[in-house]
Amino acid sequence: MSCLELFGWLIVVYISYKLIDYLLRLPYVLGRLNRYIFITGCDTGFGHELAKDLDRNGYNVFAGCLTEIGEEILRKQCTCRLKTVHIDVSNPESVRHAYQFVKDNLPEGKGLWGLVNNAGIIGQLGQVVWLEVDDYKKCFDVNLHGLIDTTVTFLRLIKRERGRIVNIASIFGRTAATPIAPYVLSKYAIEAFSDILRRQLLVYGCSVHIIEPGFYKTNITNFNAIAKSLESAWKRLSPELKEEYGQKYFDDCIDLTISSNSLNKLMSENIGDVVDAYKHALLAMLPRARYVVGWDAKYFWLPIQMLPEWMSDYILAKISGESRIPRAVMEKKL
Repeated sequence: MSCLELFGWLIVVYISYKLIDYLLRLPYVLGRLNRYIFITGCDTGFGHELAKDLDRNGYNVFAGCLTEIGEEILRKQCTCRLKTVHIDVSNPESVRHAYQFVKDNLPEGKGLWGLVNNAGIIGQLGQVVWLEVDDYKKCFDVNLHGLIDTTVTFLRLIKRERGRIVNIASIFGRTAATPIAPYVLSKYAIEAFSDILRRQLLVYGCSVHIIEPGFYKTNITNFNAIAKSLESAWKRLSPELKEEYGQKYFDDCIDLTISSNSLNKLMSENIGDVVDAYKHALLAMLPRARYVVGWDAKYFWLPIQMLPEWMSDYILAKISGESRIPRAVMEKKL
């Protein structure tokens, strides 16, 4: 057999495998009226749309919201099956209160089929030396510690149904983008926590799934809010650091953020893609362990992590503007 023939057969085998894999993962579980699902972060974005979609399709939803307005909007838009509950995942007492609410509103002896850890924030932005330890703590309290606390608290209800846990990570849990260090670190940690938990829960018949979206237009990716976050980090810098970077460096950061034409091209408005990934992880008979969602995540960010570091560093620096040179370096003072 020639190399060309071997290569042809490998392509046929690969395509056949992908087709069979696709077909096997099409069927969904039955018994929607007996499935109870708890979702955090339902005020806006992915969680809000997922809660409405599941309710519309006959599932029993507990929608965790941070604000009263978020709860009120959902109650108006959904059926009486959907129940809202206040939860601040960064507050252990709030998590315990939400757990008790869900437990009290489940039928006798019933557990949760699904727990969706959707709540998250982008946190403080800026160069690493512009940030303080508290910036990391605040982001981790919601994105990581809150996710872990919610998972451990609700785990007994999941075990009772041999259910599923779905965690929102990010494609930046694989590719370190700047200048969002606290966010990126928290997402890397979520990936690791989910992998560990998935392996430990296999013996219980439970499963853990990770959603890794690319850029989508949500509150987290609001460029004006991002610019304000950069500005707040800049304002609190010491005079020495401001002198080191220079006002032009900061102004260029803001201009790049507000214009962000390159990122706008990567960003999708169709958050339904992420909702569909959530639903498949929750309801498919053979769900995937990971869901890379969005064309940018699949065909841009994911391939970048496979490149040599010198090449990926160059590309990411150009995209994020990290190729800008601080004044002290230009003037050869550092």
